[in-house]
Amino acid sequence: MENVPKHKRLFLLSFLCIFAVAIAQGAFAFSMRFMVDDVFVAKNVTAVWLVGGGIIAISVIKGIAVFLRMIISSKVKRSILSSLQRRQFDKLIRTEMSYFAGRHPSEFISDIFYNARGSVGAVMTLTIKVTQDAVMLIVLSAVMIFQDPLMSIGAFVAVPFVFWIFRKITKRIKELAKVQAQLQASLTSSGVEAVQGVQTVKSFGLEEKLSRRFAKAIQTLERRVLKIARTQALSSPLMEIVGGILIGSFLMYGGWQSVSSGTTPGEFMAFLTAFLLAYEPAKRLAAITVKLQSQMIAIERLYAFLDMPETTGMEKRTAVLKSPRGEIEFNDVNFSYPENGPALHDVSFTVSPGEFLAIVGRSGAGKTTIANLLLGFLTAKSGTITLDGIDISTVDPKELSKNIALISQDVFLFDGTIRDNIRDGNPNASNEQIEEAAKAAEILGFLEKTDAGLDTEVGTNGSNLSGGQRQRVAIARALVKDAPAIIYDEATSALDGEVERSIVANTLHGNQDRAIIAIAHRLSTIQGADRIIVMDAGKVISVGTHDSLKDSCDVYRSIFNLDTLDESAVA
Repeated sequence: MENVPKHKRLFLLSFLCIFAVAIAQGAFAFSMRFMVDDVFVAKNVTAVWLVGGGIIAISVIKGIAVFLRMIISSKVKRSILSSLQRRQFDKLIRTEMSYFAGRHPSEFISDIFYNARGSVGAVMTLTIKVTQDAVMLIVLSAVMIFQDPLMSIGAFVAVPFVFWIFRKITKRIKELAKVQAQLQASLTSSGVEAVQGVQTVKSFGLEEKLSRRFAKAIQTLERRVLKIARTQALSSPLMEIVGGILIGSFLMYGGWQSVSSGTTPGEFMAFLTAFLLAYEPAKRLAAITVKLQSQMIAIERLYAFLDMPETTGMEKRTAVLKSPRGEIEFNDVNFSYPENGPALHDVSFTVSPGEFLAIVGRSGAGKTTIANLLLGFLTAKSGTITLDGIDISTVDPKELSKNIALISQDVFLFDGTIRDNIRDGNPNASNEQIEEAAKAAEILGFLEKTDAGLDTEVGTNGSNLSGGQRQRVAIARALVKDAPAIIYDEATSALDGEVERSIVANTLHGNQDRAIIAIAHRLSTIQGADRIIVMDAGKVISVGTHDSLKDSCDVYRSIFNLDTLDESAVA
């Protein structure tokens, strides 16, 4: 509801239109008295023109007011919807990495749209729709009471019974709506996953499997939606039954009044018209309580997400790196994943500025976990990780991001040009700096065949480039960042041997300023490292150079198959 004050002028105009429509409806109902008594009973010619002209004027006023209200409501609704979508997305991309674990990316986007739509629906319901129907009901009830207080009391007696019934319905709707939101996200995830992996789907003939999975998700969601629809549908027949009973009773009572007490037909007609006009807003108000329950689920989910801290312990993370050099130290670091148990055991090592440190190990040894801990994506269970002597758990996440560059094997490029993607590493980089980084990452070579050069479009997630070309763009993006520490996490896995050797020579060897950590399975990437850490089962089991480890470490020899292959043949 905090969005209401931001649009108070538009809401005020909308309320004025609502009051105009309600007064017009009340005037129309009241005019039925004169139409029946003065026009049809008394045959008054003057009354024909007055009543007819009055009804036309009432209709014009009502039509203009309805038009303006709809335009204003649409503008307010669109504005609030856009605001809620932006707030959720801004929150999402600033939330710590652990929040994204175990969920498909499409689920987060599905939640953003579901929560925003439901929340804006609730805001419009609680402001515009409730006000519109409530004011209409009040005005028409006043007409009813003015014409016949006794019949009005009879109509109002039915209200508590109707609301008791709808309270039962709304409770059931709320229970069903909670599960519907989860099923909607699951359906979106299933569809997006199939499209993203379409190459794998076709190469392994998985079309039938994924079709069945998607159909099952649709069927499950459909059953849930139908349950909600059936429950919501109960509201209309209940109102029809109650309305029919009341109208029949009014006709009998009105006929008796006309015969015994001399009540004019026009008075009864005005009452009945007001009641019939009040019946629709009363029915909508009753149905609103049902519909609102599913919308309230969206509001609860929206604010549960918006109120969630972006990063845990943010009040402690205020340290700033004044003169960053890139000196890294892990001291007895331990880490466990909730689902898979311990990942690192008492890991300790240092990296000095200008040093090239390689980390090798079998799959699952904990190499990427080290990178994620250093980047602040994960939090160590115990031990300390420092950057330039400052515990990174106290460093502002933005400060940490600014001083450590990551080149991952899972390269993600944004839709735009190669130049745009490189500049993401440093928005203030000049064209000369971008070109220098592109040259070091061996990008200029494959661009010679293009007309646009660095302004070549990469497509969605780099779809216009090969895997190796995407990795080169990612390397250039990290280099232009000019961070004092760089992490290469299988950053050259998609490159051919010649290009890799050139990039390694340009970016890893002869480095004087940066601390470099390279995680790799290729011997050619790490052979010239100043030191190599060998990991196994989350532990550091050996540290040395290539020449020392090939003779002293069985795991190192096994990883690169040095016992059976000539080193020069290992790519």
